[in-house]
Amino acid sequence: MPVEEEKRTAPPRWTREKLRPYWVILLLVVLCIVLGKGLWDAQRRERDQEAVLEAQRAAIAQLQKKPEEDGGLLHEGEARITGDTIREQFGELGELVSIECIYTNADQYENQNQVTVFKWEVGVPFTAKSFLISYDGRIKAGVALSEVQVDVNDNARTVTVTLPPAEITSHEIFEDNIRVFNERDGIFNKITVENYADFISGQKTVMEERAIDLGLLTSADKNAQTVIRSLLSTLPGMENYRLTVVTAR
Repeated sequence: MPVEEEKRTAPPRWTREKLRPYWVILLLVVLCIVLGKGLWDAQRRERDQEAVLEAQRAAIAQLQKKPEEDGGLLHEGEARITGDTIREQFGELGELVSIECIYTNADQYENQNQVTVFKWEVGVPFTAKSFLISYDGRIKAGVALSEVQVDVNDNARTVTVTLPPAEITSHEIFEDNIRVFNERDGIFNKITVENYADFISGQKTVMEERAIDLGLLTSADKNAQTVIRSLLSTLPGMENYRLTVVTAR
């Protein structure tokens, strides 16, 4: 009898460890179903939005057609040029540098103490000093756009822009390129740092006058007119006006 009872013993029960793989598979299947449905819903919403946008683009395109093509009532009006429109183009610039000149120059410095003898200036012996200096510099010239005058005549369809005369806007001498030659000290009158600085400062005035004589400001005026004319010609509606750019005298 004991042997027969062993044969009829019920099969072992499923343990939690044996069921775990099946639960994992079931959860993965459910997760795939949820993700697939979410992806399908997102794609459907995207298709619906694209269809709405396409309908809006088609409606806008239909409204923008010229009246002679489709009899519509909505069309783009003619761009209107005003003085404020033009001044806005200059507002952020402030200053237009229309030309720059890079130069090299050399000049002689000489100095000697003087004494007045019977109303004549006589050099004091052993006080003469001198040096030769060469340097490179750059002069920039342009116009102040804040002083530009604009006249728009809608009846005559003209735009007249009057620029102020060009001025020198900056002048710098490159200190790294200053070279000094033939320095000669007087026994009682030595060369000082102030001599170099004062001489260079005076050379700026000399070179500015020379540049103006050679037509620097005239070229700056012409270049400024060209730049302003090119800038304003791109404004919408300017093709309907006759643009004139001049420099005040």
